[in-house]
Amino acid sequence: MEPRLAASPITWGFVGKNRWGIDLPRERILSEIAEVGFNATEAGVPGFLPEDGDEARVLLEKYGLRAVSGPVSFVIHEEESHNEALNSVEAAGQRLLAMGGEVLITVPKPGGLQPGERLGDDGWKRLSEGLDAVEELCRSMGLVQALHPHVGSLVETKEDMQRIMESSSCGWCLDTAHIASGDLDPNDFIRMAGNRIVLIHMKDLNLDLGRKMVRHEIGFDAAIEKRVFVPLGDGDLDLVGMLPLLPREPWWVLEQDQGVTEFPEVGSGPMADAATSLDVLQGLLGSSDAEES
Repeated sequence: MEPRLAASPITWGFVGKNRWGIDLPRERILSEIAEVGFNATEAGVPGFLPEDGDEARVLLEKYGLRAVSGPVSFVIHEEESHNEALNSVEAAGQRLLAMGGEVLITVPKPGGLQPGERLGDDGWKRLSEGLDAVEELCRSMGLVQALHPHVGSLVETKEDMQRIMESSSCGWCLDTAHIASGDLDPNDFIRMAGNRIVLIHMKDLNLDLGRKMVRHEIGFDAAIEKRVFVPLGDGDLDLVGMLPLLPREPWWVLEQDQGVTEFPEVGSGPMADAATSLDVLQGLLGSSDAEES
């Protein structure tokens, strides 16, 4: 079974407010996503696509694209923000549904915690219960929740992932680079999560820099500037060893968070990186299928 492949606007450096340099025009990003050979994409951060989900869907269709997934972040471990978090999930979910998307990517924010500060037992309990509430809400809407282990969130280290894996029933996003940065082997994560993996972010990286990022020895934006994430095959992950273990049912999103500091020439920059990643992955998939047959 061939996996379904999608792109992500973050590969083109779009994070909003020119945070990493230049937010390229969305029309250019969407046209280059299609030109590289994708017919599906993540919705990207708020501000990339129109706020109105129906309008966003029409725009995507103009470029021959469909939405696969989209993110929402919230503070749900603090009692006073629990209901607000669920409201934000519902709003993001309705927008994603209008776009035709399937998977809501959730990122629990630390709220009042300082970088690297850990939750207490009560906080972990509220987080787990909150994620289960999000899971129930997503299912009631016809969506799938994919909890995204991410630097700077409440689930960033190996210990965080193991704890939530045991205490919550939520679905997971297997982000190969962020999981490895948290000092958990992606292959071990695959074995732990099993059929709870509902979305895959295929991503390669400078592993030493990624681990420093999760240990908060370097900030996320500073790590992006140093190009912590790279095209598939240019980093430290064992993609060949990982590939046979990856489930084929979820969407595979090729993703490379990176900053764009000047407008690239046509066909260069992020577009070239995305094309490289797609070529590498398709080559590996072809080799894997040939070995299986």
